[in-house]
Amino acid sequence: MNTNTKEFVDLLVSLEPIFRQAGDLAKKLRPSAVASKKSDTGIAGVDIITDADLAVQEFVLSEIAKTNLINCALIAEEDTPSVSKFKGTNGLVLTIDPIDGTRVYAEGGNFYSIIICLHDKKSYHYVYLYYPEVDWTRRITDSEVIDFGQLPKAEIKVGLDLERVIAHAHRSPEKTAPEMYDEMINRGYTFKSIEELTFENGPWPMSLFFVSQLGGFYDEMPCSYDGVCVLYYGQVKGLEVLSVIDIANPFKNDRGIRYPGWYLVLK
Repeated sequence: MNTNTKEFVDLLVSLEPIFRQAGDLAKKLRPSAVASKKSDTGIAGVDIITDADLAVQEFVLSEIAKTNLINCALIAEEDTPSVSKFKGTNGLVLTIDPIDGTRVYAEGGNFYSIIICLHDKKSYHYVYLYYPEVDWTRRITDSEVIDFGQLPKAEIKVGLDLERVIAHAHRSPEKTAPEMYDEMINRGYTFKSIEELTFENGPWPMSLFFVSQLGGFYDEMPCSYDGVCVLYYGQVKGLEVLSVIDIANPFKNDRGIRYPGWYLVLK
């Protein structure tokens, strides 16, 4: 991490009390939050938005915009007034999802979060995740992974040898990365979707709760707000990582702003 990037990482760390307030605001607003239709993709977790999403994002961005972080490029989940303030002049990219897991949030589940990330189009340098309902925070920087609060426990389905399981989303690793897939099968791993592993209803970063129990984690075309958190976690922890993710060239599809490529993190 160069000196310039460290300055902005330090700024983000200093703003973490604001990020926590934003998560607590989401929790406070939930009983009265009004859900509406955001898009028509047919994907339940993508199509829904609440007024709390907008309020929380604007609260965070309005505070960030008071600092030199305003010179970052911004990838934000929602379109709120402060989005247009960010200049994109310093080579860094800030990403934010004010309520990751909006459907979980609207349905009264526990595993929704606020996520803030920073990267330089080559590597991530900061990830912040706060889960208000379980009072747990994880900060990842180039030097360390720090948890605040007690690590939540995801309910894992019985009868699985998790040490030999690679978790994945609704993907097809055998088609997207066949050589890697065959190698992992030959090494004794099996690939299973999150739905096959746990009863919990939550967004992708919940995999961080139990990644230490799994043999590995795979994702492809990850979302720019939350999808690269496990990759960065694995890199900082010194785990075995295979990655062809290109964070310099995000693209938009019906699931949001995403990065081309795939990655695998092995314990």
